[in-house]
Amino acid sequence: MLLCLVLVSASVAEILTTATPMGQGKWGVEGVYMLDSNFANVSNYSLASIGGYVAYGITSMLDIYLNLGSSTANGLPSGVESSVLGYGPTLKYCILQEGKTLPVSVAVAAGYKVLSSKMKSPLGDTTASGSQIAAGFGVSKMIIPFIPYAGVIYRSTTISGGDGTQIDATVGTAVAWSEQGAVLIEYTLQSITPKGGANYSSGQISAGVGYTL
Repeated sequence: MLLCLVLVSASVAEILTTATPMGQGKWGVEGVYMLDSNFANVSNYSLASIGGYVAYGITSMLDIYLNLGSSTANGLPSGVESSVLGYGPTLKYCILQEGKTLPVSVAVAAGYKVLSSKMKSPLGDTTASGSQIAAGFGVSKMIIPFIPYAGVIYRSTTISGGDGTQIDATVGTAVAWSEQGAVLIEYTLQSITPKGGANYSSGQISAGVGYTL
């Protein structure tokens, strides 16, 4: 059961980012650290994730992100270890761009992730593979050097015996130190519903460093 909850809970080092598009032909990179509380609906369990993405501006309004990250559960019983690796693409499209007539930028996004999980215990090792699809939207506002943003993401995870869904509501801000670089800090409230189990919530704090090439 713990293995299944890992896959439902882990967003695997994916930060929402702002709704502002990168710009056609531009590249971006970001490294991210995330920490979930109340992991697997146990108050003294936590989930630490590290990873990031490489992004490219396909058009002036459409960006693609290639995400890679891993998560490790902390506070588990002695002799038990649990981790998950995830990778996959995300497309983000800016439907409204902030300007003279618009006060904010609004973007929609959809992504797919391949998941691979492992749990070690005194009874032996258990592995599983699965996938996760996600869709959501975000809003951001430039108040230089700050770019506050908020968004909602829906996720659905599929794996043998461990299907589940979750809804993430995020608020955060980017703090730019130059035209190309920024630090991002955010908080996410997750509402998680494992298949056949009771819904519960988990808080997540994230920090990242991004740079546009």
